[in-house]
Amino acid sequence: MPRSWSSRPRAAWPVRLLAALAAATAACRTAPPAAGPPASSDLSERTAPPPLELGGLDVPEEGDEPVAKPPPKRPEPALVHDLAGAFAALEQGNPEGAAAFLAGALRQKPGDERVRLALAHAHLATGATDLAATALDLKAGQPSPARLRLLARLLAARGDQAGAIALLQRAAADPSELPARGELLSLLVAAGQEKDPKAVALREQLYDAYDAGKAKSVEELTAVARAALARGSTGAFHDANMVLGEAEKLPLETASLEPAFALRDRALLLRGAMFREKYAAAEAIETYEQILRRDAWHAEALAGVAAAHLEELRLAAASEAAQRALQVNPRQPEALGVLAKVALVEGRRDEATARAQGDMLAASPGHPDALAVLAGAALARDDQAAYARLRDQAAAGNPLPFYLALADLLVSMHMYEQTGAVLDEAAKRAPDNAYVQSAMGLNLLRLGKETEGRAALKAAWKRDRFNERTRNTLDLYDQRIDPLYTDVSDGDLSLRLLKEDQEYVSPDMLAIIARARQSLDKRYALRPTPLRIEVFADPSDFSVRTIGVPSLGAVGVCFGRLITALGPYAGTHNFHQVVWHELAHVYAVQLSKGRVPRWFTEGLSEWESELADPSWARESAELLAVARRKGTLRRLSELELAFLRAGSAQAMEVAYTTAAYAVRYLGETYGLPRLIAMLKGYGEGGTTEALMERHLGKPLAVVEQEFETWLFGQLDSKIKGWEPAKSRGDKPDERDKLLAEALAHAQKKDMTSAARALQQLIQGRGDGYVSRMTLAEVLMQGPSWKQAAEHYDKARGFRPESVEPIVRLAELARRDGDVAREKALLREGLAIDGMSYDPAARLVMLAAVTADAPNRDYALDRAAAIAPLHPLTLGAQALRAAAAGDKARARSLSDRALKNMNDGPLAKGPVDTLVVLALAAEAAGDTTRAKILAARAGAEPKLPAPAKQAMERVRTAK
Repeated sequence: MPRSWSSRPRAAWPVRLLAALAAATAACRTAPPAAGPPASSDLSERTAPPPLELGGLDVPEEGDEPVAKPPPKRPEPALVHDLAGAFAALEQGNPEGAAAFLAGALRQKPGDERVRLALAHAHLATGATDLAATALDLKAGQPSPARLRLLARLLAARGDQAGAIALLQRAAADPSELPARGELLSLLVAAGQEKDPKAVALREQLYDAYDAGKAKSVEELTAVARAALARGSTGAFHDANMVLGEAEKLPLETASLEPAFALRDRALLLRGAMFREKYAAAEAIETYEQILRRDAWHAEALAGVAAAHLEELRLAAASEAAQRALQVNPRQPEALGVLAKVALVEGRRDEATARAQGDMLAASPGHPDALAVLAGAALARDDQAAYARLRDQAAAGNPLPFYLALADLLVSMHMYEQTGAVLDEAAKRAPDNAYVQSAMGLNLLRLGKETEGRAALKAAWKRDRFNERTRNTLDLYDQRIDPLYTDVSDGDLSLRLLKEDQEYVSPDMLAIIARARQSLDKRYALRPTPLRIEVFADPSDFSVRTIGVPSLGAVGVCFGRLITALGPYAGTHNFHQVVWHELAHVYAVQLSKGRVPRWFTEGLSEWESELADPSWARESAELLAVARRKGTLRRLSELELAFLRAGSAQAMEVAYTTAAYAVRYLGETYGLPRLIAMLKGYGEGGTTEALMERHLGKPLAVVEQEFETWLFGQLDSKIKGWEPAKSRGDKPDERDKLLAEALAHAQKKDMTSAARALQQLIQGRGDGYVSRMTLAEVLMQGPSWKQAAEHYDKARGFRPESVEPIVRLAELARRDGDVAREKALLREGLAIDGMSYDPAARLVMLAAVTADAPNRDYALDRAAAIAPLHPLTLGAQALRAAAAGDKARARSLSDRALKNMNDGPLAKGPVDTLVVLALAAEAAGDTTRAKILAARAGAEPKLPAPAKQAMERVRTAK
């Protein structure tokens, strides 16, 4: 699911004190808020330098990606010396110690069923299934129903469903044995026999027992919960959840043959799995943690946590929890499944196949997750014959768990067309299954097939009213999309956007889409059609439409020929960049049949965006330089992990930035035709290693080394001068002490001493971006503020990518009344930073009052891409419409810009917006409002001279 993130990394200052020293630069990095008209495009209140609030240098740096840590090592098992200690050891995470003692205890008292069952539990906890089977040998005395049930679970885990069913039928012959009935029913349901008369009878017997008040223990209530889940109806989840809640509240059963905590654990594990089925990962993890608070190394609970993390695509957390589980039980099937799935999603097909084939199927023959991983790997390499064999193998039992697990995997791998084919097969086998219908409906929506997708979701909802993604998506359509959104068509393009104000935003959207498609069609010799783009005004609406839950942090997602995006309604991002980025994904996805790795398609989209407009480039040398110094910069061969295991927003930015550099290097070195050949090769199932050999003529290791040489040269050319110790990753030296001394003086408001220390630092091998920016900011606090310009200019030489020195120079020009220089500097800043509204808006105003049409149009295009409904943007659009002779359009735009004038924040300013609105009203022929607005703007004492003259002209016009 290729994604655009909300902004390119700003030039991340290596010392956070500059965020306080240069607080005024925040204006150029703060987009207008979502509520009401964006608050400000005016910097007039920010020209005075802010008070210094320096906290020293001990602050984390941006771009600092957490280094992956191995999971904690499990403590060595401790010796146990008595029976009570053995039971305590089993309860508290020391099954090996418990087993060693209990084995001897059972030899001494072979008829002690409690010891026998505890020993079996200890062996099962560590995956010693053969030893557990020996302990549970039915020939050893008269087996209790608990022993029969425990042995049945072991046989089922080994793939012997028939043997397990036979044992449970034997135990269930006792009319009072509700737990065996519950487990027998679960096995029949797992085998696809939920409608078999025997299964129906078992379910009714358990319900009758509950209604008669006979289900009183934790085990009996757990059995009733299994009956509820077997119904598969709308109320099944509610009933099961209620009954398991009752079970959790019961006191531990000291008289039970099995350890009392194990009975409660079984109920909690069932409840956790039930929450996961409903995509309630947080509730599932919370349930498993009730077990882990007692036993931090409970393998089944850890495996459940790992699976819940995986369902949310938290791959690093999933892997860690699974690896912890395997430290206890190296054969734990769910933990093995998580690691196999993670390996497949991360592109390590050989590892995934080895885990599924060698570990999972060896421990649990026919395990549906293992077969799903192998089938996913087969589809990834476009091996239809292998897929068919695995599908047929799964069909020998109940194939639905296989189909659902495979569909989830394919979605995680962005193979949506293949997902649809798999779910079509599942639906033929189980047309009424709510999980299949829900998965199918969501995938149809990803493919842009709304009518069919909504019908499938409604069918799922009738049968299961507790699936969070189903409910959220249906509510989104019924309560938001249908009443609030509309579709605009343009040839083979269908564009969804908010009905309100669509006439003001759709022309620009359609224009940028058309321009991007024309360019990309030509570059890739391809016309993906039809194309659908859905633009949402609310982040929650966008997130639910995209992933089914309101938690997505991206602003654009490409599913193939369907793109969902967060529109430019809150001024948080450059919508033009998002459109170009996501459209580039469309071509990569189509050429690769959805098999392109994340790093390649994201890097390609970033490269295409940069070619379209260099200010959109996501190539922050500083961000990568910090990661390089910290040792967290991923190599080319590991770049997929940078995306999939990013532990923070900054780590994700490092991933995007590295990919942007990587694909630009590949494109400039080898040419776009070879990259297109690689895309087609991915579509045929090729791996990056093989495709580089075939199309670049070099092994990955060589390409990787050559890329790193080029990349480090790029970074070294863009990051120059002295860096403080924290940025260098070294121990502080005398230069760091001087910088700390300067900061201490500044905190005490002693700017003279601060400046003196900084001058000494610069003259003593400490010249660099930080020292120059800090000195400039110190000078800005006093009477020598004009001298700051020299140091901002020097800072630019050390960090040519950084926009902050340019912004501060523009503010200096404004403070000095030099409008021409301010405009020139704003234009320079916009050429570097394509994501900030305020400098674009400021340049619009200055250009408008100086009759500078080229700068006005340049800045207006940028402002419209970020905040088209900001009053200043609308006002400037009105000016352009009037200049083109379209007075009606100008009046409409002016009226919309003034819509909230009387009661919004614009009633008292800000002044830049008032200036543009006054000119717009005048151009639209609304002289009365033009004069009112001009009078308000003209009252601002800090208004630039050309603006003041323009407002006076408007105010006094006859």
